[in-house]
Amino acid sequence: MNNNNQMLISQYIKAKDNNKPHLMKSVFSQQATLEMIVQTDNISFPAKVTGVDQITQTLVSEFNTTYENIYTLCLTDTVQQKVEQNQLNCRWIVCMTEKTSGSLRLGYGDYQWNFEKNAPGLANHLVITIELMIILPQALQPKVLSWFDKLPYPWALSSELQATMPDIELLSDTLLPFYQ
Repeated sequence: MNNNNQMLISQYIKAKDNNKPHLMKSVFSQQATLEMIVQTDNISFPAKVTGVDQITQTLVSEFNTTYENIYTLCLTDTVQQKVEQNQLNCRWIVCMTEKTSGSLRLGYGDYQWNFEKNAPGLANHLVITIELMIILPQALQPKVLSWFDKLPYPWALSSELQATMPDIELLSDTLLPFYQ
């Protein structure tokens, strides 16, 4: 995997998960675009956003107004890179709590990153597909958040998730399609 691309994606996750909007200008070009493909009713985003400031508003500022305890992991073993096209695709999984209700959410999908060909090689287009976003019982919060907290962040292997997943039937049933 291209080290610059991995570093940019890690910086993006740090900005998004930890409410650090100032970091986004070191990830996205000024005219970058974001497309959201949302295949679930449990979360909503605008379909298209243009410019680093609007992307930051959507993915960091507004997101962190609603959610906390955010853990996003990219799965290293799912990375598909097209070096000649400056593209990187990978699966992701997220766990978070909703600030107002305290509800636990778990979701997964795909990132499709496109980077500038010339230095500094910032992201100029990102497609985020959200395949699933479910609301889990609040009683599972300690076990699920603790599980995510012990995983390598923000890059992990699918096998690490599977091997360390708490023995919760609802969780294993929910994640079964994700691993296939």
